[in-house]
Amino acid sequence: MRQQRWWGAVLWVAAGCGALAAQAAAPGRIQFSLGGLSRRAAEVSEVTLDGPMLQLGVRMLSARESDPGARAVLARLEGVYVKSLRFQARGEYSARDLDAIRRQLQAPGWSHIVSVHSRREHEDVDVYVMSAAQGVAGMAVIAAYPRELRVVNLVGPVDPAELGRLGGHFGIPRVDAHSVPRTGHGGEAKPSRRKP
Repeated sequence: MRQQRWWGAVLWVAAGCGALAAQAAAPGRIQFSLGGLSRRAAEVSEVTLDGPMLQLGVRMLSARESDPGARAVLARLEGVYVKSLRFQARGEYSARDLDAIRRQLQAPGWSHIVSVHSRREHEDVDVYVMSAAQGVAGMAVIAAYPRELRVVNLVGPVDPAELGRLGGHFGIPRVDAHSVPRTGHGGEAKPSRRKP
């Protein structure tokens, strides 16, 4: 009996690891590798919507919002992942804290398409897309504010110009849609000339 429970636990853990590996291997999916940064934050928010939970999110949005464009974008996605960290004071995190995430976004297929940097507001927003044969397979947004850091990962077919429609929903920061290029022929977004 004891051995059965042990094997049951092993199979349960193996199934969970397999699901995590499959999730990590999905084109356009990144891991939120923030090391000890979460422990230093005063507040941490995380949104994980995929599969049935994403469909529930679309229905929740439908019930309270009048923007059919946001619902249409979400309905095409396979996953929405957001991590937001708020800090007590300025300077509690640095650009180096994001190195592990930025390394993932330098992998083949990812392109850095937009940088919005405001010296006056001390805000930096970078948008990346993962190109695949059928078009855009995912998008990542890193938004750094003086006392807040947000990382967003959208998995599935999404037109970068539609990012503005999702701003303000599920913790996704508002991004000016005019600064994000539309996808060209074949669904590929044109990368920015700036090196990350």
